Amino acid sequence: MAENSAGKVLLVDDSQQAREVIKDILRDVFPVFVEADDGLTAIKAFVEERPGFIITDIEMPSINGYRFISTIRNMDDGKDVPIIMLSGTRDSLKKKLTGFNLGASDFLIKPFEPEELLARVKSLLRMRHLMDELKEKNALLEKLAVTDDLTGLHNRRYFFETVREQLALGLRHNLKLACMLLDIDHFKSINDTWGHVAGDDVLRKIGALLASCKREGEILARFGGEEFIICLFNTDSENAGRAAERFRALIKSYDFSSVYYPAIKVTVSIGLAVYPQGSLISIDELIKAADKALYSSKVDGRDRVTLYEWSSTDAPRREEPVLDR
Repeated sequence: MAENSAGKVLLVDDSQQAREVIKDILRDVFPVFVEADDGLTAIKAFVEERPGFIITDIEMPSINGYRFISTIRNMDDGKDVPIIMLSGTRDSLKKKLTGFNLGASDFLIKPFEPEELLARVKSLLRMRHLMDELKEKNALLEKLAVTDDLTGLHNRRYFFETVREQLALGLRHNLKLACMLLDIDHFKSINDTWGHVAGDDVLRKIGALLASCKREGEILARFGGEEFIICLFNTDSENAGRAAERFRALIKSYDFSSVYYPAIKVTVSIGLAVYPQGSLISIDELIKAADKALYSSKVDGRDRVTLYEWSSTDAPRREEPVLDR
């Protein structure tokens, strides 16, 4: 529902006089009134005007109030709109139950006291406002749950949840997938020399650089510490290698210096693994392969990209000596 729809109310009644009475009662609540004299016209008005509130009679020509409410509730934009249903007859229990079962928010019998209609409208508006606030807070919580605080990138949790789905698709449709691990070279010395503020600044800037350079469909996340991870879908080792070099060169050429740390230089080492290959059948095995290639990049001098190549003689990974990465 669009933000400017909150001040619009759709009045649906085949009596012009009845609509005028409602408008007089609610002029201080709604700045905009959209009117319709039957259900069919009301559906068209809802689609075009997107009101944030509906008051509708039951008995109308063309399409009655029941069918109108049912139609609105089946629309994505109409699921949460408050709807007050009006009835001009005293046989109200059956009508109430029918209306509530179809999605009406409240029910009033004509003639009604102006104060009662006003109070019910304000009550539903307060409930709608609280529901909107709750949705916003839930959306924020969901975002925070999958976002790295420091860099603003997706976090490890989001990465695994998303990539496992993509890898399952790859297994079913024989699609290629590449996993890239990037590790900042000598990151400990950056913290030791310039302080953790400088280290955090480097992490934020690298996160922004990677986000600006990644292409649509690639999944980027901060994997932990000074490591970042990227998955590329439907790509082969040659194209994945070019992408890795693009990331590596971008970071090497970027000026990370500031007045607080004028001589800082930053490079990254990258390990790359491509699926399908050998026995790599899970994202965990693919990441282990990329990590093994990353280790080779570190051993071979850092600031480089290494592609993992599986062979039938590959043994389970041995314990490697700890490097100053």
